[in-house]
Amino acid sequence: MSAEQQSEQRFGSAARRAAILAAVVCVLTLTIAGPVRTYFAQRTEMKQLEATEEQLRAQIAELEEQKVKLGDPVYIAAQARERLGFVMPGEVPYQVQLPETSALPGAPGVDAPAAKPDEPWYTSLWHTIADAPHGVSPPTEPGAPPPPSPAAPPDVPPPGG
Repeated sequence: MSAEQQSEQRFGSAARRAAILAAVVCVLTLTIAGPVRTYFAQRTEMKQLEATEEQLRAQIAELEEQKVKLGDPVYIAAQARERLGFVMPGEVPYQVQLPETSALPGAPGVDAPAAKPDEPWYTSLWHTIADAPHGVSPPTEPGAPPPPSPAAPPDVPPPGG
């Protein structure tokens, strides 16, 4: 045999060995891939279940607290007063009813008056404080007579007398 043939033979056997080794590594990788993927999927599922369990334990603790509260007659009476409007015997209930024409500030169906775009912010703020609905009379023009003051009824004595 010549040196060339020996070199080819060594190269051929080394290539065969490398191919066999690569095939063994591929088979091992494919054999291990399924269980490894299952392992990581189950680890993720366990973490999710632990988080769910923690939430449920917190909810159980909250419900236990509520159960203790509902066993207290003072709490029950307070809830009945607040939610249902119950009163104790001898108490006089009051219910405030506003006229239908009055609008509550900040009520959902009532729009706030729009600010004029050419006015500065502090002017519109002042108008919300100083307008007539809040008990302040509107400013009068110079030279105009002052608004009439309400006269006292004749049967009421003047103040200080």
